[in-house]
Amino acid sequence: MSRDRRQRAAIKELAARRVETVWACVNVLRPELPLDDRKTLARKFLDLGREGYQPPPPIRINPAQVQEIIWRNSQCANRYCSMVLFSREIAEELNEFFTSEE
Repeated sequence: MSRDRRQRAAIKELAARRVETVWACVNVLRPELPLDDRKTLARKFLDLGREGYQPPPPIRINPAQVQEIIWRNSQCANRYCSMVLFSREIAEELNEFFTSEE
């Protein structure tokens, strides 16, 4: 068997293993899905391993989400206090923090 033929056979074998592995994962993770939906999910998993895959855009925090997070976990010491939050600035700072780690 020629070298090129062996390489093609090895690539085919790896591709078959990858598909079998993805299919097994989909069946374990989401056995209740209809067959067409499981196939779609399996294709998405396989796309993750391909060259040229574009990752999803980063998740950004908006000011309303910051406000909700902080209000839910805070209180003011004075009952007549109207707490002032700079939620847009907090959101920008959080987004900057998380994007600088990538």
